[in-house]
Amino acid sequence: MINIIQLKSYIQKLLHGQARTAKASKQVIYSFFLQGINILVGFLYVPLLLHTLTQEKYGIWLTLTSIIGWFSFFDIGLGNGLRNKLAEAFAKEDKVLGKKYVSTVYAILICIFSVILIIFHISNLFINWNSILNTKLILNRDLYLLTTIVFTLFFVRFIVQIMGVIYLADQKPAVNNSVNTFSNLLSFIIIFSLTRITTEVSLVLLGAIISFMPVLAFLLLSFYSFNKKYQFLKPAFSSIDFKMSRDLMNLGIKFFFLQITFIVIFSTSSVFIAQFFGPSEVVVYNVAFKYYQMPIMVFSIILLPIWSAVTDAYVKMDFDWLKITLKRLNYLSASYVLIILIMTLFSEKFFRMWVGTKVLIPFKLTLFMALYSIISISLAPYSAFINGTGKIKLTISLTLVGITLYFVSVFYFSKLFHNSTGVILAIIITSLIGAIVQPIQVYKLLNKKAYGIWNK
Repeated sequence: MINIIQLKSYIQKLLHGQARTAKASKQVIYSFFLQGINILVGFLYVPLLLHTLTQEKYGIWLTLTSIIGWFSFFDIGLGNGLRNKLAEAFAKEDKVLGKKYVSTVYAILICIFSVILIIFHISNLFINWNSILNTKLILNRDLYLLTTIVFTLFFVRFIVQIMGVIYLADQKPAVNNSVNTFSNLLSFIIIFSLTRITTEVSLVLLGAIISFMPVLAFLLLSFYSFNKKYQFLKPAFSSIDFKMSRDLMNLGIKFFFLQITFIVIFSTSSVFIAQFFGPSEVVVYNVAFKYYQMPIMVFSIILLPIWSAVTDAYVKMDFDWLKITLKRLNYLSASYVLIILIMTLFSEKFFRMWVGTKVLIPFKLTLFMALYSIISISLAPYSAFINGTGKIKLTISLTLVGITLYFVSVFYFSKLFHNSTGVILAIIITSLIGAIVQPIQVYKLLNKKAYGIWNK
């Protein structure tokens, strides 16, 4: 087991700085612990839900959660816009400006999601979920009840989780992680306890439990934080300034378009698989995806404070810190590639131990998942730097190209492989655009050679 003092020393060496480094290193250490619990709970969830539900019902749940992700569009990037603007306000120690940003974002999101929620509930009366999810296993009225509960709680969560964005802007991602850890762990314990009491847990009840816990956790965090640590940011009607919405929206809309490719790809993948091959194949894909998400999740712990730290360093023109940090992150990502290769060698044994013979993972799917994980980790430091500087116009301009390439690829490769392997291959091909462009842009930015679209 890694000694905590040694880990802290390594992170400080990685980040190389004074107050910024100390703040980030502590957050990384806390996040390692929290994300470790998240990963463990996530892995335990799979056999639990496979046992509680059938493979097809579990696939239905996974597909439904992917569809919910589509509604992330309506955030229009305000969360990320607030993160950067609030980080700038923290750097300048401007509490009044920070409160205006927070109050205005809450007001905008409440207006947006109130309208969306009304439209959804009216539309949901006429939606045939059996057709969308490609299943006859569950009655449409039960799916109507499930989607009503889950979508409503999702929209509420989108508003209350702004508290997590505030902590991210203050370079304290461990607090945001603690909310996710608490809600995941609590929902797992409740569902596990229900399986000990009864032999059958309905998908509606399961969906309600999993969806409600994050809302409860963020509500508790918001109540505590706005009355203690961030009392100076507590939303107030008098601080709402819709004139500032242009400032937030200009950056927010950029992040919105930046997110489109990610949302479209990862929110439609399960739907495509369900339509092409049935909900059971969604489980096959998800098991392999979750396995190779593990190194990505661990690596993301280190990157969580990097985004806001980059914003802080870029505002202060601290290019030495930026260069050294990027170099060390690249060394670290290279070590993760080795870990992924080792994971691939032992993947078959791990899958058998994890889910038994209930879910069989094709080795081609395993190989392409490994390749996707390698590309994601190698590209992650550059994405964090670009997002932190706010120079995202080039990435945005490639959004339409990426989405078009994905749709063409997913249809072609799905027919070629006749299973979910074609979907992950389509994602890999799409991600190659960023793998080429983003390192070039970061190099230009850090060496003050970025002009035109490279610097916008």
